[in-house]
Amino acid sequence: MYNIKEVLGSKKLLHLVSKQIFDAVDSDGSGQISEDELHTILCSLAEDFGFERPSVTETQQILEFVDIDRSGLIEIDEFRRLLKKVLKAVRDNEEKRKKRQDEEDEDIEEEF
Repeated sequence: MYNIKEVLGSKKLLHLVSKQIFDAVDSDGSGQISEDELHTILCSLAEDFGFERPSVTETQQILEFVDIDRSGLIEIDEFRRLLKKVLKAVRDNEEKRKKRQDEEDEDIEEEF
């Protein structure tokens, strides 16, 4: 298991991780992620994290955002760019959460 900072800090590791995830999502082995495959993984992730399942329209909007070449499919390079953005957002969110927690801890210590 890799941590986000390791993956973002190494181009080679980012390529490896994105390929592993891409291959797991590409259920038919076509080398591309279709709208159906994208919707399936988004629904699975939503369920895992306790979020509302995305609608087909929301999945289509995500596909349009990620699909740079407008092929209607997500290729590995497009997926890698998406994964990098997601990992950066998760890292940034985690750092903000940790900073807030540290500030709250300092406030509690000052009260005593």
